[in-house]
Amino acid sequence: MGASKARNAVLAVGAIMVDVVCCVSNLPASGEGVVVESSQAVVGGCAFNSANAARQLGADCTLFAPVGEGVYAGFVEGALAQRGLQAPLRVRGRDNGSCTCLVEPDGQRTMITSPGVERYFERSWFYAVDPARISCGLASGYEIEGPGGNAIIEFFEEHPEIQFFYAPGPRILGVGPEKHARINALRPIWHLNDQEALAYTGCSTLEDAARVLAAACENAVVITAGAAGSFVLEGPGACFANVATEPVRVVDTVGAGDAHLGALAAARAAGRSWEESLALANKVASGVCAAEGATLSDEAFAQLGVAL
Repeated sequence: MGASKARNAVLAVGAIMVDVVCCVSNLPASGEGVVVESSQAVVGGCAFNSANAARQLGADCTLFAPVGEGVYAGFVEGALAQRGLQAPLRVRGRDNGSCTCLVEPDGQRTMITSPGVERYFERSWFYAVDPARISCGLASGYEIEGPGGNAIIEFFEEHPEIQFFYAPGPRILGVGPEKHARINALRPIWHLNDQEALAYTGCSTLEDAARVLAAACENAVVITAGAAGSFVLEGPGACFANVATEPVRVVDTVGAGDAHLGALAAARAAGRSWEESLALANKVASGVCAAEGATLSDEAFAQLGVAL
């Protein structure tokens, strides 16, 4: 018999998109206009951002996201080539999506997403995945909310041995109770920010919100909270713990949550404890917050001094 394959890879399911990051003095009210102070177009998307952080940490990570055809797809292909990455899925008939990120002076981002091919996953695409290699997989609410969300959920339903990290993001209220019921039946690890957790549960404290979510998913819940670091409830009945983060000067928060998720999943797949994993993820997310755009260059990431 041959040697068995190690099951420690991370599968990042979702989107590669074009982020148009616009720095503004304030968000416009209805009917108003705002002049952008500076802007840049960069490759982004939840799956790409998470996979890039995991890769930079040295994890075995598969970016499972489609590249379509069109203007944005061409931009994505060029950006992947610059990073020495290959287009994971080639799909005809639709372009990749884009996201306009409005960044205020304090670094907070407000997003306007124009969906693309990443919202139309098909079950047949997953035939290319070798589940025997995968320890954990992650996906966001943006893709699960869309028409292809059922195909993503079905893959994880067919492979319950793969730990699912679910990051609903700002679309948490749009995914709907039916899909959330199926997701919770998988006993996923929920990963979301403080604003999302409170809005979804209607709770007034993060601990109460975490306990509501943990009771539904019967697993751990991770809540990120900016300068307060991150919180974890390892399961129903567990202690609600805070892992602090070092303060940084925030340039923008674009992609920080995705980077945190990718680093967390990579660390957990490598066998790190929750405290170790969250401390590492906090460090990576802080690095992203201190730079422009959703990802760090490999050179800038190396300066963080973190690895698995």
